[in-house]
Amino acid sequence: MIRRLVELLADASYYARRAAAYAEGIQLTEFVTDAMRREAVCFCLVVVGEACDGASKELTPLPPHIPWPHIKEMRNIIVHEYWQIDYVTVYNVARHEASTLADDLDEIRKQLQQ
Repeated sequence: MIRRLVELLADASYYARRAAAYAEGIQLTEFVTDAMRREAVCFCLVVVGEACDGASKELTPLPPHIPWPHIKEMRNIIVHEYWQIDYVTVYNVARHEASTLADDLDEIRKQLQQ
């Protein structure tokens, strides 16, 4: 169980960093007009959401500083309500929140491995 949890956290961290990398160094207007970049970030956020959802079912207590329900909600919108994706929000999450989330997930993973 711990191994699976550690792997889920590692996956979520990796893909959060990938999402951040795809949004790094570009402005919102460039992001919104670049379909390949938008789709790459969305894919990464889907993986983050799926991995965090799995991790949240195994991790107790849940660290309260991580917005677990919001992460899952974003994943669900991208997957199930794709016609309603707000690319400004996707950009802002990738650009301003994904790296911090990855750092937080790495810290949890390190604590579990001690």
